[in-house]
Amino acid sequence: MTNHSLVLLASCAYGYVGKCNCCEKYNLVFNNQLFIFSEEDLRYFRRMLEDETTVFEAGNLCGNGRTIGLKTPLNNFFIMFTPKELENLKNMLDDTFVMIEVSKVLQY
Repeated sequence: MTNHSLVLLASCAYGYVGKCNCCEKYNLVFNNQLFIFSEEDLRYFRRMLEDETTVFEAGNLCGNGRTIGLKTPLNNFFIMFTPKELENLKNMLDDTFVMIEVSKVLQY
């Protein structure tokens, strides 16, 4: 079994993003969700959060304050956010990309 070593890149009240130095994947933990991305897929996910074709106002669809939906490539699978959660997620990802670029500069 491979020993994965996670380096924390950014965090917020709802989760964190870390990079596994072993497999070069990025772990995004947000609320009770775990996503494992390549760098390219992590950047694509961030772009999805700004795309008007994937983010939608859901009104009271969930009834728990999560009024913003994110369409995923899977049929009938949506990720729901409160406005505050979505803003925190975007900021955390933006911070992550700053840290990725800093790491790249320091490697040279």
